[in-house]
Amino acid sequence: MPTRTEGIVSKGMGALKRAKATMMGVNGVFKRLAEEHGEVSALLNRVKRSSDVDVRRRLFPTIRAELLAHEQGELREVYPVFRQHGELAAIADHHEKEAGELERLLDRITALEFTDAAWSRLFDELVQMVTHHTREEENDYFPKASRILGKDESQRILPRYEAAKAAAGRPSITH
Repeated sequence: MPTRTEGIVSKGMGALKRAKATMMGVNGVFKRLAEEHGEVSALLNRVKRSSDVDVRRRLFPTIRAELLAHEQGELREVYPVFRQHGELAAIADHHEKEAGELERLLDRITALEFTDAAWSRLFDELVQMVTHHTREEENDYFPKASRILGKDESQRILPRYEAAKAAAGRPSITH
């Protein structure tokens, strides 16, 4: 679980991502997803910058749970809507493939001891994967989907996404 300071930094990074999304014309659920990207990215970077096994042990379970719940919420409520729009269907297919890769990588990391030399290497892969994924969504997918779906539909998806994420076991980054 993040310390109070780590939680504050995480929420601050989330707020910055949310502001950037607003400036890009992104709305509804897509603004919330960008905010969550910022929150988990701050935690990923905290672990990546540290060689302290206790930091890994404390933060990785939260990172893992956040990533999995986020992906489950997207797969259940966001990307099925994309499939209803021809211009967005290929994005949904690509996202589903990447979500599977993310899950497999998280399972590989989880199977290792935090002291294992391979842990750092795989965690670095995770950071790269999440960074690539969030850039793709925030710079391409979300703006395009916001334009196609419109503000009302993007807003209607938000509570359904939040419910799906909560059902998937979303932890709280701050305590």
